[in-house]
Amino acid sequence: MIKRYKKNVYIEAIEFDNSPGNPQAIINFTGLQISVEYTSSGVQLRVIRAAYSVLIVKLGELIVKESDGTLRVSTRAALEAEYELVEDEV
Repeated sequence: MIKRYKKNVYIEAIEFDNSPGNPQAIINFTGLQISVEYTSSGVQLRVIRAAYSVLIVKLGELIVKESDGTLRVSTRAALEAEYELVEDEV
């Protein structure tokens, strides 16, 4: 008989809003170097993981730290469709 199992996983996320202090909070959250870019299409942030591994985050998107420490980008809507908010701040 096939059985299905569910695992509750906690993640953390921070929004890139480019407010004062936000870039430093992202550095503290990721532990990595960042670069804020002002382009013709808007503001974006680059999280520099390695020489050829860069995470590009647009204004208003979230940087998500998975339970294993890996980082990814998500919109708030996509994150809230997959996860339930358990507390506002860690």
